Amino acid sequence: MKKTTLLRSLGVIGLSWALFACSSSSDSALKKQASETWDSAAKTVDMAGKDTGEAISTGAKNTDQYMDDSAITANVKSKLLSTSGIPSNSVSVKTIDKVVYLSGFVKSDDQINKIVQAVSTIKGVKSVQNGLVVAN
Repeated sequence: MKKTTLLRSLGVIGLSWALFACSSSSDSALKKQASETWDSAAKTVDMAGKDTGEAISTGAKNTDQYMDDSAITANVKSKLLSTSGIPSNSVSVKTIDKVVYLSGFVKSDDQINKIVQAVSTIKGVKSVQNGLVVAN
């Protein structure tokens, strides 16, 4: 009986050690897998952060450019309204990358020259693309 109890005790101890060893190795495997997953997630977050930062920066630049172009267009329209002898309602204005595009119909070449001269003096205007036409 003592022999059977001793064998059972040794069996339980052996089985416990085997389970502990498996548990430890499986913990190591789980720890390794968790570490790899964590590293992968950290890299993904880092890449997403960089992409988001670049998108925000690009969006801000595009917004700044849009605001600059819109401000230039507003200044051009204001200048045309305040300049006598210019039919401002007949002139369309569009600004892209600080280049002002004019289109529409006017009564004379003098009006075209006056409009182009007035627009070219506005701060921020790189150049003026004249598409104005003298209507008969």
